[in-house]
Amino acid sequence: MMMHGTLMLRIGVMAACALAAVMSPARSSGQVPPVASGSSDKTVKLFGATGAETHSFLAHEGAVTALIFTPDGRRIISAGEDQTVKVWNVDDGSLENSIDAHEKPVTCLSLTADGATLASGAADGKIKLWNPTTGKLIRTIAAHARAVRTLAWSPDGATLASGGDDRVIQVWRPDGSQVASVVGHDEPVTGLAWSADGKSLISGAADGYVKVWNVGDFGLAARYRTADRSLSALVSSVDGQLIATAGTDGRIRIWTVSGTSITELVSKMLDRRIQCMAWSRDGKVLVTGGSDRSLRYWNIQDLSVVLKINAHEGAVTAVAVNPG
Repeated sequence: MMMHGTLMLRIGVMAACALAAVMSPARSSGQVPPVASGSSDKTVKLFGATGAETHSFLAHEGAVTALIFTPDGRRIISAGEDQTVKVWNVDDGSLENSIDAHEKPVTCLSLTADGATLASGAADGKIKLWNPTTGKLIRTIAAHARAVRTLAWSPDGATLASGGDDRVIQVWRPDGSQVASVVGHDEPVTGLAWSADGKSLISGAADGYVKVWNVGDFGLAARYRTADRSLSALVSSVDGQLIATAGTDGRIRIWTVSGTSITELVSKMLDRRIQCMAWSRDGKVLVTGGSDRSLRYWNIQDLSVVLKINAHEGAVTAVAVNPG
């Protein structure tokens, strides 16, 4: 039986799911970034540099809500509606560790750039900080009045930003003390990203706006209307120079980031809703998942589809790109 806040070891490779991914003719020649995807069908799947499925396993007892690779690319960390956080071996798909993390569904994850501290957020409004290697609980933060929806560590790992259904953006130090609290949007905050220099914090929300905050005083530096309806996802490239946004209106946008300003580079209206996104390490490919159960790899110059994979039996609810 799993004890709260402790890490348990399970041995053995999980049985692969019967349904294999199917690659569409949209695939171009050459390699694509290795990807992990999670779904409402409770599975996590790993895809290699050719787009071929390498592992598939039943990961959680409910929908998979978040995925993140460790910096060395050797492990994938998943979160689920079953209130757990799990660590998987990328080489063989085996479950290495399982954390009985929260008393409500886990909604989001963020890992410091050095991989030393994992933050999990949940529907109970709490943030928990963990040592991802040992599974030891470092700290619990009573962060939001409602569910935590998004987390983002600053580039130097000195501060953690959180956004919630309470429409508030909170900024924390690793010791749990608060740096700032901003009522930033009129609807739940759905995405957060830091600029490369850590001097600006970018937020997106269900009100359809992206806002840029000056970290010095957390004053509003700029705001942009990005979607006719609510914003469903916002992610930053590895170098912090690009962000991607997706709205429930079906439009995907790529923005360049410069200081406290962002400029739209390219956009495209889709016939489907995107629920999750992740960048390749070089910032040339954006991988998305959504309600149509597929993964799509996009060339960010013109938002053409490089590769499409029919990945899951349920909606794709989480995606991560291997940094290795």
